[in-house]
Amino acid sequence: MSAYPHLFSPLEIGNVTVRNRILQTAHVKLFAQNAVDSQRNVDYQVARAKGGAGLLITGNRVVHPTSTTGFPRVAWAFRDDAVEANRRLTQAVHEHGAVIFEQLNHFGLNASSDSADDLRVLWGPSAVKSPAYGETPKAMEGEDIRELVDWWGRCAALSREGGFDGTEVHISHSYLLHQFLSPLYNKRTDDYGGSFENRLRLAREVIGEVRRSVGTDWVVGVRISLSDFVPGALDIDDAVRVAKQLEADGQIDYVNVTAAGYHNIFKAIEPADTPDGYLVDLAAAVKEGVEHLPVFTIGGIKDPALAEEILAAGRADMVAMTRAQIADPEFANKAREGREDEIVHCIRGNQGCIGRVFKGLAISCTVNPSAGREGRLGTLPAADRPARWLVAGGGPAGMKAAETLALRGHSVVLVEREPELGGQVNLIVKAPGREEFGWIRRDLERSLHRLGVDVRLGTEASAQLVEELAPDGVIVATGALPSRTGFSSVNPLVESLPGAGQENVVTAWDVLRGSATVGERVVVLDDDGGRYAAGVAEVLLDQGRSVELVSRFNALFPATLFTLDMATVYGRLLGKGLTSQLNSWAKQIDGGSMTIFNLYTGSEVTLDGVDTVVLATGATADAALYFDLKGTVVNLHRIGDCLAPRKLDHAIYEGYMAGREAWYPEERYIYEGELEQWQEVAIDVDV
Repeated sequence: MSAYPHLFSPLEIGNVTVRNRILQTAHVKLFAQNAVDSQRNVDYQVARAKGGAGLLITGNRVVHPTSTTGFPRVAWAFRDDAVEANRRLTQAVHEHGAVIFEQLNHFGLNASSDSADDLRVLWGPSAVKSPAYGETPKAMEGEDIRELVDWWGRCAALSREGGFDGTEVHISHSYLLHQFLSPLYNKRTDDYGGSFENRLRLAREVIGEVRRSVGTDWVVGVRISLSDFVPGALDIDDAVRVAKQLEADGQIDYVNVTAAGYHNIFKAIEPADTPDGYLVDLAAAVKEGVEHLPVFTIGGIKDPALAEEILAAGRADMVAMTRAQIADPEFANKAREGREDEIVHCIRGNQGCIGRVFKGLAISCTVNPSAGREGRLGTLPAADRPARWLVAGGGPAGMKAAETLALRGHSVVLVEREPELGGQVNLIVKAPGREEFGWIRRDLERSLHRLGVDVRLGTEASAQLVEELAPDGVIVATGALPSRTGFSSVNPLVESLPGAGQENVVTAWDVLRGSATVGERVVVLDDDGGRYAAGVAEVLLDQGRSVELVSRFNALFPATLFTLDMATVYGRLLGKGLTSQLNSWAKQIDGGSMTIFNLYTGSEVTLDGVDTVVLATGATADAALYFDLKGTVVNLHRIGDCLAPRKLDHAIYEGYMAGREAWYPEERYIYEGELEQWQEVAIDVDV
């Protein structure tokens, strides 16, 4: 018997039975090619279906040419040539026992008229400027509304023809139907504005047309917003009212929930600073408000025990664990089979998933290098000839390399100079809100133990050790060291900041390790722009220091915009008293004074009474061992930060590729469009 009887019980949704209560919601992946789906999405979805998920919802597929987006490679549901692509997807998912719905959407005014190959006019309920791109749309006229409803129905019919099990109508995340519903966007005075009934009218008309187009023996559901999280806009009472009205209409089979929109989209995809299950209480109110419709809950849930608790308490009927299954497509099978200690946990860092999307790149995952690359990396090949490997360095790159080598059948010795594994992850978790990153170390450490990797802690890797062990191959993953020069590319001819060698100048690593003496007034020199600099500043603020940030950037921690933790970081640090000098860099440090200059005007300011200067100015590769071995060890490789200091994603990805022994360009590099190309299979497109 499963330890999670509710989680692994079937659920009836309309005329469909789903094998368990584990859901992966629609999420932007940027896998489409030529505006229709691709092999990349088939491989991605099949991995989760094969991994035991009950229900997959793919989306969001746009329903009308006016629904342009700010993203490339989004699928258009109205294309006739989408049917064959969708049939390939749905047949492949069904072969592994999962159910799959298609989410249909129109971005409305939160898009870009510049995003297509031509130029277009945005549609919206009213001429309200977009918080996403700053454009003002055309307020839709009656004929536009009628056209939209017709096209939505046409797309639903194509969903059915493409083999999906159901259609989800998107009424959230500040997209068009949500825009009509929310007072944030809808300023109309006609039958589609003003009262709650009028603002919900378009969504009800769309649902009615979808139902007419697909028939009664077909699942139709909605995704609604629990709250706009803006005073005076939609709140949980409105969400309950929407759910009750749509249930009373008798046209839908389930309610899927989410929250927020483009005024605060981070609340829909919260970073790890917010506890798991952050929307469950609100979702439970919707569940309580409806009479019989299944309600799907959401909110960064990655623990099967928490999911079981939610279901057992009757707070929802299905649990969305979307990011959890990006991190581990076998999540469901592992939980069902009692293999929880093998689950690769989502850290909710938002770097590989939504962070890549906001850069126009297809999604991946920090902790799962094969995510979004399943067609190329999803299967781990056994070693042609088992060999003995030495991995030097027990940070994320070295641990991942050792794990992957061992999974393939190699014998591995992992050497780490520190008394514990983890490398820079052990620094990350010392910053507020970053505790979830500790799963990287815990998951890999458990895996190394299961696989029998010979882990030697407190052991310095050296040329002598390599000679003694005589391995068949060596992977150097010795990481990086903090830069102590104060160098920044904004002042490229100054290789070392004058005064950087003073005793009162320390690095962010020193602060996080607790190895530095820090005075009361601290200046943090930020050449990072992300959570690294923010983390050390917050640690100091929590110690009661007075902290001023001098940053080369034109905004505080601009990199946090992509990972959706900017609002969280701003709220905490500004609330704790952080002050800043933006667009600036240091000219020199002289005792307790620092002279800084504006990057654009050249004007100088002297900060006096500075007790400590903290350098958050990057790292340098610790490659000494590699160069000691080069020329004497034939099968020698270096990965991660000791190759070039970069992000955590790079370290884990390179560890995985090293474990696959993918050293050469033809093995290593994936070229744009390669993963999207269709495999040659026969597909029946007849209904």
